[in-house]
Amino acid sequence: MLADIHEGINSTLLILQHRLKASGKRPAIQVIKQYGNLPQVKCYPGLLNQVLMNLFANAIEALEKEIENKEEFVPKIHIHTQLDTTSITIRITDNGIGMSEEVKQRLFEPLFTTKPPDKGTGLGLSIARQIIKEKHNERLSCSSQLRRGTEFIISLPI
Repeated sequence: MLADIHEGINSTLLILQHRLKASGKRPAIQVIKQYGNLPQVKCYPGLLNQVLMNLFANAIEALEKEIENKEEFVPKIHIHTQLDTTSITIRITDNGIGMSEEVKQRLFEPLFTTKPPDKGTGLGLSIARQIIKEKHNERLSCSSQLRRGTEFIISLPI
């Protein structure tokens, strides 16, 4: 099925809007969109939106942790899309707490989580990677630095 990637991103952000707004002492999370000119892509839109939901939810949680650590902190999520010669790239970057090398090494393992037992199952990122790899025949990668943030990169064929 052909899908508009930006429409999927926007609808996922709309669902998460309540988590992006300011609440109590927590500032609003700024979402900066830098959308490239993309064609519609043959994909599984519902599954891709599930991946996006997981990545955005994780970014929000990382930002919430960083808000606890810093007084003058402006939480941001950058979304950048671009068209390359053979693929579409979606970059989701946050300026949250980042990850240690140990966490990065285990990030996509099923049942691995850094969250308390009542907050996560450790399945979100392993399922996200499986969806991108098996259903879309492409890749989901991550780069992160402690206290500097995290970037997830999705590549989809055109």
